[in-house]
Amino acid sequence: MRIVIAGGGGIGLQFARELSADYDVVVIEDDPEAARPFEALDVQVARGKPTHIETLRAIDLRADDKFVACSDSDERNIIACMAAKRLGGARTFCFVSNQEYYESFRAETEDDVFDIDEVIWPQLMLADEIARIVLVPEALDVEVFAGGRIWLMEYRIGEDSSLVGKHLSEANLPKRVLAVALICDGQVSIPRANTLFGAGDKVIFMGKRRPLVKFARSMFQQGKTGVNEVTVIGGGTVGVTLAKRLEQGGVRLKLIELDQERSDEIAGELDCIVVQGDGSDLALLREENIAESDVLVSVTSDDEKNLLGSLLAKQMGIPKIITRVNNPTNIRLFEEVGIDVALNALITAVNAVQTMLRGTSARLLATLEQGKAEVLEIVVPDDYPVTQIRNLPPVPGAIIGAVVRGWRTIVPHGDDYVKPGDHLLVVSTEDAKEAVEQYF
Repeated sequence: MRIVIAGGGGIGLQFARELSADYDVVVIEDDPEAARPFEALDVQVARGKPTHIETLRAIDLRADDKFVACSDSDERNIIACMAAKRLGGARTFCFVSNQEYYESFRAETEDDVFDIDEVIWPQLMLADEIARIVLVPEALDVEVFAGGRIWLMEYRIGEDSSLVGKHLSEANLPKRVLAVALICDGQVSIPRANTLFGAGDKVIFMGKRRPLVKFARSMFQQGKTGVNEVTVIGGGTVGVTLAKRLEQGGVRLKLIELDQERSDEIAGELDCIVVQGDGSDLALLREENIAESDVLVSVTSDDEKNLLGSLLAKQMGIPKIITRVNNPTNIRLFEEVGIDVALNALITAVNAVQTMLRGTSARLLATLEQGKAEVLEIVVPDDYPVTQIRNLPPVPGAIIGAVVRGWRTIVPHGDDYVKPGDHLLVVSTEDAKEAVEQYF
């Protein structure tokens, strides 16, 4: 299989690094400066504009190719995908940052003249992810599966937690809750019975909603039952999309935007308090009583402003800080200086597309810890024998977090069975992903 990447920016480079070891990768880029980073990779660089039919003819684009348009221009990406489909019928993946384009090109019509196979809007993915995390006190990550029947929550173990110094077997987890991942010193592992919990470790739990929420409240939320007030810094696409999600959740909301014209526009669009000003200005934060917020989210396009505003909010005692990190290499830095949750808009989107590109039977449901772990859905084949979970061939670095059997959901233990047609929700480390994808 050949993968054609249209656009030599940061997203294209990330795709090329991940995929070039296993696939024939062609990068189309007209700018010699943008093409230079690809010279160190085992990829073919084709000079030209991917929006031109002649450029696509020159690389002999075919129907069995996968075509990823990921430049920084929505219009170029859309036109490039249309040209690719018209010429060779390749399967197309189009990155956009505009809501109107996303809704227009994602809509399926009987006579679809555009015929873009997959439309990816990373900013929407980020806003949805932040909204889930915001609404659960103390949680560092929240994911929902199987129509809301299975939940995943991530928490950090505090120094005074009763889990400190205990093994997993001593943690007294509820019957329908599993510890599916442990993050210690930035490394992700799958907990076993003898896994020892330490202060500062992060633990990811998966299970039925009610017992998981009850356990989380007793162990991590210190009596907090909800989030009442949230401050969002940044009125761009992510900030406004997030604000709309949070308004639906019933929280009181303040949004801070630096640009006066954009602030006026947002005020007419949202039913919340919109403040015109600099979210990294301590005087403004104090004047607006931001310290009363349960959560502060900083989602501007400037990492320095996001970091400064977040650190000021932390100094003011806001319980949870969530920060957008535009440069993925800065994520570890943000976490090391005390930011509770640091998220990048592209990581989840890129990983989701990579799973689709690989064409495995596994489906990516969620990315955890900036891609160091994932939740994958795999379907048990019709000819696979009914097998007790304890007798399944083990995959080091992976654990079955849930079994979905029709309308029934099972949080499994060793005595449970998997049956043909079951959908297995598997938490996998990065190293185990390939083995999970090829399990059946």
